[in-house]
Formats: sequence, structure tokens, C-alpha cells
Amino acid sequence: MSDVRASGFGTDAGGSVEAIERMLARPRDEVVRECKRYVVGQDAVLEEVVGLTYSCLQRMEMRARGVDDLDLPRACAFMLSGSTASGKSFIMKVVAKVMGLELVSIDCSGITGAGWVGDSVSSELRRVAGVMGRGDGRPVLAFWDETDKLVRKTREGGRSFDSQGNFLKLLDGGRLELAPEAQGQHEVTLDAGRVLNVFAGAFMGIEDIVRKRLLSGGLAVAGDGSKVAPGLLTPDELRSRMNLQDLVSWGFMPEFVGRFGAVVCVPSLSCESLRRIVKGSERSLERRVSNLLGAGREFAITDAAAGKIAREAHASGLGARRIDQITNHFEAEATVRLHADADVNRATLDVGDDGKLCLAFDFDEDAAGEKDEAACAEDDAADGGSDADGLPAGTSRFEPNERLISAVDGAVAGARWSEAAATPEGRELLARRLAHYQRWRVRDTRSVTGAELLLEAVIGYLAVNRDPDMKQTLGNVCALLRFAGIHMRDGWTYLDTFFFGRVEACGLRGLEERACSDPAYCSCDAVRALSCYRRYLELPREVRAEAARLAEARAEDAAESDREAAWLRADINAVADAVDKEGFGGAPLIF
Repeated sequence: MSDVRASGFGTDAGGSVEAIERMLARPRDEVVRECKRYVVGQDAVLEEVVGLTYSCLQRMEMRARGVDDLDLPRACAFMLSGSTASGKSFIMKVVAKVMGLELVSIDCSGITGAGWVGDSVSSELRRVAGVMGRGDGRPVLAFWDETDKLVRKTREGGRSFDSQGNFLKLLDGGRLELAPEAQGQHEVTLDAGRVLNVFAGAFMGIEDIVRKRLLSGGLAVAGDGSKVAPGLLTPDELRSRMNLQDLVSWGFMPEFVGRFGAVVCVPSLSCESLRRIVKGSERSLERRVSNLLGAGREFAITDAAAGKIAREAHASGLGARRIDQITNHFEAEATVRLHADADVNRATLDVGDDGKLCLAFDFDEDAAGEKDEAACAEDDAADGGSDADGLPAGTSRFEPNERLISAVDGAVAGARWSEAAATPEGRELLARRLAHYQRWRVRDTRSVTGAELLLEAVIGYLAVNRDPDMKQTLGNVCALLRFAGIHMRDGWTYLDTFFFGRVEACGLRGLEERACSDPAYCSCDAVRALSCYRRYLELPREVRAEAARLAEARAEDAAESDREAAWLRADINAVADAVDKEGFGGAPLIF
């Protein structure tokens, strides 16, 4: 008997229902708004695609509850039609990520018919079944890209379709038995009813087919209700009128096309949308490159450069892909220079006098924050030639202060810091013990709570950060706290970058994003650290500033006074005793 590995509802029906219910529980408008954070210039497409996806999930939910397939609409599938680089693949990746769907991307240009060398539909479906088998009951979104490449031109100028028959059973939504295709493989059962199939293609030249159909029917109706001659419509306007019959005329068989629920037109990105992808959106190229550079470094693009890049990308017909081609060289140069030169923290992409793009480097004093001159002079005198942030003269103010770290860690040498900070409970106790220091005289009592939240957030950040260089010591905590007082723009600080940057930029917020595909990335400690920091940010700016000073002042006092150091070591050891495995169960959280 062959070894059959099934990927159906079976005993996992309950998990499937719960997974789908969680997806449908989110309001549709909320999902669309979240998608718009990533996708620029395709608002109408997002609304239609999310709506179709919700409809398919509702069908899957009813099926998982035992409703007969015959009593439900046809299985889920729709087609995306759009010119090259209009964002079809990116849109589906974003929708899958936001809605929590398992995504399998398949390039149809390599699929061949039975008996030919290359990937077959069956081999790709085995991939889908593998992803479904490893999941937690979530449906799978199979994205069949380059679908138009399945229709091949013959020598006579006609079209032949190699693999269309292999899709029919998949789109019917039943169970498919996938026979072994190579030695060592087993027979696999795929429940096609749990697969949302989305096909996408550029369909170059299909505008002529649409125009011919419209001409045969007379005047076409424009978007405002007026009538216009089809010959005057733009390619995007013609594509917006594309229907399933046009796909049949393109070369697909009616049996295949008849299983689609809709054809969604993805228009070419406008010049303004391309400019926002370069600069001015939440996920713009300017912000993404700055995140890659890390704290203390910035990549800026002027309005003139953004407009030039957008116009060239629009004229090329390659859309957003052309943006990367134009800017890759400048991104690489900026990354190398900013990481190699400690005196430079800003790269600006601009348009030179010759009309070409050029890169300039400078140290942006404004991004470093506004400092009172008298206070700076006073700090320099106290620190014996240090800059305003306590760093030795000539040292980058955006790097951890090794002198401060060494002094604080030396003061608490012998204290059981690592034991005390090893658990979330210990980090909370440490934050309270450090913040509730008896010597504080504060103008606003909320600053003590703010200091507690800030300390717990920073200690928690060090505990979950994946960078091995970010050691969890009290000295490193003090070094990170100093970034709360170093401002960038619009009130943003360098400590904000540590928390809210992507994983690649040492930020914990990236863990939340990655948890959509891998829950292991988002730990309880990361969520707790982010939560504490967000609560700290809710306090007034003046209170936050005072809280930051309180949070670091006690450790600095200990670095200068043996008496203060002894008290601090005693407090740390008391926390370590409280969180000891044998006695923590009854230990109070407030001392």
C-alpha cells in the first residue's frame, strides 16, 4: 500500500475554521488601510482584491463547517491583468501578509505540458500541498505569476496552450491525488478547496483585442457615464474594460477561463505614484535605505531628484523596477561611505547643475538635535573635553559611549545583574528599583513612572535583540538611554530607531512584522519591551525628557561614588534574590 500524505481538513477541520475565523474577524476596511501602508497608487485594486479574498475565505469557512460544495459558489480564483511592473506580485504579497495567508509564488513561464522537460502543474501543486501540511490550518494563496506565458505562439502565428487541462480539477476545488514524479516521493492528497488561486499576467497586446470588441459594439461608456470612441481610449482604459471573453480571444480555452470569478485590472503606476514610492510614503525608498543604514545615519532624496527618478521610471514603462535600477548605484555608494566614515552621517541624492543625479555627503547638525550652547559648554568643562552627550571629543555622538559603559559596569562589578535581568519579572523589578531612587527630586511625579517604563523597555530590548554586540549590562542600558536625548527630525529620536526600526536595523518592530510568517520571531519579551516604550511615548515631551535623565542618573552616580555603588549593588542583588527560582513565587513586585 502506498504511503498517502493528505493535506485536507480531516482532523484539522477545527483548526482550519478557527484560522479562517481569525482572518474574517478583522474588518475589511482595516485590512485595506493596512495594505495601503505598503502599496502606493493602487487603492481601487486593493479594495477589489481584498473583497474577492474575503469572499473566498467565507466560502472556505462554510466548507470547513461541513456545508456541501454543491451548495456553495464555485471554487476561488481570479485573474490580475496589468502591464509589466504595475505591482501585481507585490499587491498579492502584501495582501497575503496582512491577512495572514500562506503564500506560494509560482512562475508559470517555466511550466510545460505533460511529457516535456521542466516543472509541471503537478510538481508545483506538490509545493502547495507541502506548505499546507506544515501550516496551522491557514488557507494557502497560490499566486500563479506570468500566466500569459502559458499561452505560447506557434510557428503559424497562432497560439497553443500546453497545460490548461491540468488546472481544471484544481479550480473545481475538490481533492487531488498527486502521483509521485520522482524516486522517493510519495502520493500526496491536496484539498484544493483550501487554496485561493490567483493568476496574473501582463498580456501584452490584449488592448487590441479589447478595442476590437468595443468597436464592434459602437461607442464605449467612459468612467463618468459619457460615451467615447474606443479608438480614443488609453491602454489602461482599454485594460479596465477587459473581460473573460477577451482572455478566450487571447488563447485560453473557455473551460479554463470559465472557472475565474473575476478579472481585475491593475493600471500602470502614474508618475505621481512613482514619486511617492521614491519619497513621501511610509515605505518609500528614502525611508527603506535609511533603515538599512541604522541609527545615526540618514539617506535623503531631494524633491528634484525624486521627480527626475519618477519621470524616468514612468517613461521607461518598467514602473517601480526602474527606480531600483536607477538608484542601486547611489544606494551602494551611500551605504559604504556612511558605514566607513565616522564623520559623515547623511547622504543626499540630488540633481546636479548638469541635470544628472549626484550624491552629496555631510554631517547634519540639525538632525543631531538642538542643544543649548551654555549647557554644551558646561558639559564640556565637566567632562574634560567631551562633547554634549558625554562622549570624548572627536567621537561620533551616535555611537555607544564605551567610557560610560566601562565606568558603570565597573561600579556594579560583583552585582548579580545577569541573574536579575534574566527574566521579564526580574527586568520589571530592576526597572522599579532603579527608578524609585530615594534621592530623586522631581518636578512631575509622572517622570518616575516614565523612567520605570523606559528602563524596562531598554533592558527588555537588550534581552531580545539578536545582535551579539548588544550586551545586556547596566552600562549598555545607560548608553542606550542616552539616545533618547539625541533627536533626528519631527521629534524622532535615535532610541525610537532602535525600537521601531526593522530587524535589519536593530529594531524590534521588525519582529512583529516577521511574526506574520514566523511566530517564533515575536517573543513575549519583544512585545513587552515595545509595549513599555509605547506607554513611555504617551507621556508629555517634558516628562519624557526628565524621565530619561532620571533613568540614567542613578547608575552614573554610582560610577562616581563608592557609597552609591554599594547601594546600587545591594539593590541589584536583592532583585536577583527575589527572582531566584526557589523563592520568586511569593516575592512581591513592589519593594
